[in-house]
Amino acid sequence: MTRETDIAARSNAFRQEYRDATPSWYRGEYHLAFTLTFAGGILLYSLMHVRNATWAEWLLVIPMFLFGNWAEWAGHRYLLHRPTKYLKMAYKRHVSVHHQFFTHQTLSYKGQRDWRALLFPPFAPILFVLSALPFALLLGLLWSANAGYIVMVTMAGYYLMYEGLHTLSHVTDNRFLDALPLVNTVRRMHVLHHHPDFMHTRNFNLTFPICDALFGTSDLNKGLWGTLFNGMSNDAMREEDRVKLEQGKMEKRSAPTVTA
Repeated sequence: MTRETDIAARSNAFRQEYRDATPSWYRGEYHLAFTLTFAGGILLYSLMHVRNATWAEWLLVIPMFLFGNWAEWAGHRYLLHRPTKYLKMAYKRHVSVHHQFFTHQTLSYKGQRDWRALLFPPFAPILFVLSALPFALLLGLLWSANAGYIVMVTMAGYYLMYEGLHTLSHVTDNRFLDALPLVNTVRRMHVLHHHPDFMHTRNFNLTFPICDALFGTSDLNKGLWGTLFNGMSNDAMREEDRVKLEQGKMEKRSAPTVTA
């Protein structure tokens, strides 16, 4: 048995156990509906309160988008892949559930019950979107109400994009998505992130890999723009990562010994 087949076998066994342990009351549709209702509701509410915004006010979308990209990257790297005193449950769920249910060999999902392992828990959109609320309130006081509402529009929209791109990254064997610029890069990098040898060190952006490229956690060695538009190619993979990946593919695992 190779290490690759061992990873797939362990993940498939865990997937079955996790599905069997899913409470009968769980419905993936309700889980998704909460995410869409919360983030979408804040986006629409805030957008409806923007009145005759200036270009300067709308330009706030750019720094807030970049803040969202950093928050996504930093939260994933430092909270979901490192155990911390107050967020151990989040770390445990992400590493022990999401990364066991979905490996680079078992990345797809089947049916709404698998959404329990795919979608982020309900507290995630609340924490992510409301992290911008203090800044929005401050801008509302010091600049304009429009500025505050545009901050919230951007963060709520970013979270919806975040969940959408993450879900698309778990859709396998799709030629259209593999050919779609930017989206194909996100998909390729997320597959490698789900490899057990790389999940704690590489590709923490679940949307566009801006912070991965800027802070050296991308497996690609080609700068920001080259990384964003890399697509599905492995040609620019860092040499140390390429070697590690190939060694893992060649590694053999002995079958477990059965004793009477």
